[in-house]
Amino acid sequence: MSSEKKILVVEDNTEERELMCMALRRSGYFVVAAEDGVQGYEEAVRVRPDLIITDISMPAADGIHLVRRVRDTPEIANVPILVTTGFGTGNATFSLSQGATAYEPKPLEARSFLATVERLLV
Repeated sequence: MSSEKKILVVEDNTEERELMCMALRRSGYFVVAAEDGVQGYEEAVRVRPDLIITDISMPAADGIHLVRRVRDTPEIANVPILVTTGFGTGNATFSLSQGATAYEPKPLEARSFLATVERLLV
């Protein structure tokens, strides 16, 4: 757990976004947040995070769209992407086929979520 590690959290639900950001900051990470896939992509290019965490279901541009855009952008294409979803394993499996690295089901369980984050940052 290093404060040098930058994590981008892309989540349209304000409460969930704040909870994720707080848990990650408490674990020593530098966190940047975005509200949708469009803003998330812009932040990913600007910040060049070590990890992107994104919800799948969002307005403007969803998490699948974000995953595809990141994978098509050479300077950030190799950044691990953790998707979160409350819509079951079908959406999660599809996101993995589109280039996501891992997924966590919602509602998030803090211990599992942080363990996955740590594993993806190794």
